[in-house]
Amino acid sequence: MKRKLLSLITLIFFSCATSAGIYKHVDDQGNVTYSNIPSNNAKQLNLPPIVVVPPVDSGEVEDRIAKRRESMKLEEQKEKLQSKISEEEKRLSEIKNEYKDGNPDRLGSERNYQRYLDRVERLRTEIDRRESSLDILKKELNDLPKKSSAR
Repeated sequence: MKRKLLSLITLIFFSCATSAGIYKHVDDQGNVTYSNIPSNNAKQLNLPPIVVVPPVDSGEVEDRIAKRRESMKLEEQKEKLQSKISEEEKRLSEIKNEYKDGNPDRLGSERNYQRYLDRVERLRTEIDRRESSLDILKKELNDLPKKSSAR
């Protein structure tokens, strides 16, 4: 009884070992067939071993994705603020050049001195407003959280 069991186990082991390969067979019409059973004119393929990748904790991946999105959103906000700041600085510079420290050039349409004074006052108000706006934008930029390392 022990011999029968031993021979049965040996037979199963060797049959599994011989049919463990993958075979490629091309028939007369050019049809290609792959099988784990050897047949006439079939060539055994030597395939590389299968790589098994362990599963990844999806919670960890979701956290990394969320951090990356947040980082990208912060970067986008930062770029928008920097763009607004540069536009505001450019416009402020133009207005200050026109203002000329309170002595702007008199325009031809300003024969009336009061019109000239009104324009000077509007320029001064515009400078103050733009400087205030620029300060607010810079403060908002500085208040943004620093970029976290989500990579």
